Amino acid sequence: MRRTVFLIALLFSLLSAAKDAFAWSFAVCGDSRDDRDGILPQILSAVDNSDMEFLLHTGDMVNEDAPGEWDKYREATARFRKPLRVVIGNHELYGGGKPEKFAERFGLPDASWSFTHKDAHFAIVDNAKGTFTDNTLAWLDRDLAAHPKGKDGIATLIVAMHIPPAPEGNRPHGVRFDYEERSAKLLAILKRHGVDAVLSGHEHMQHVENWEGVLLLISGGAGAKLVPFQKYGYYRIDVENGKVRESFRPVRPANKSR
Repeated sequence: MRRTVFLIALLFSLLSAAKDAFAWSFAVCGDSRDDRDGILPQILSAVDNSDMEFLLHTGDMVNEDAPGEWDKYREATARFRKPLRVVIGNHELYGGGKPEKFAERFGLPDASWSFTHKDAHFAIVDNAKGTFTDNTLAWLDRDLAAHPKGKDGIATLIVAMHIPPAPEGNRPHGVRFDYEERSAKLLAILKRHGVDAVLSGHEHMQHVENWEGVLLLISGGAGAKLVPFQKYGYYRIDVENGKVRESFRPVRPANKSR
């Protein structure tokens, strides 16, 4: 009898531990412009009908800053019931777009902005012009310093941007000549503050790597044309106490059976 009670208690403990292994989650996707296969609506529906608490869109929501483009975006996202956090992409600057216009459109203080959700602080970096300016890096440094791990319950630090940084020898398309040098300065800031993950898009692919201790994730498959051998989809990000775990969720084009 005692053995049975012990086994039941042990099973309950293991199930509880598994259930609480990661306390909460969110989704990240990017590059939904020119979505002809109904990818973004499927992502929005999947997130809406899950335990993921919000969607982070890493930019390139439209082809250019034009009324008709934004009308399509608003129509696609109108029924989404959860928070939709946004990052400015390079296509948001086409057609006369400006960072100030983007910030005003979404009610943000600036195109670089930040927020805290539960035990995680997010710093959103504007690098849509293909560089990390001195002002942008200084802002990021100040923001992370103002929200350190251990203060106000913060245990996880996440930085998001449209264009992925450039680890040595890996240069994203359409960036300035000094992008690798600027990325090295960014990395120094990330490591100094103990940032756990950098989330990005821009490259129309799905990719994860360890960048000197920082999770570097690219999710650029929310509707724009993919590079070869890539899949549409998004990432689920599970978070708890400074631990971040990613899992890719593929999305099948709406007009194709496989």
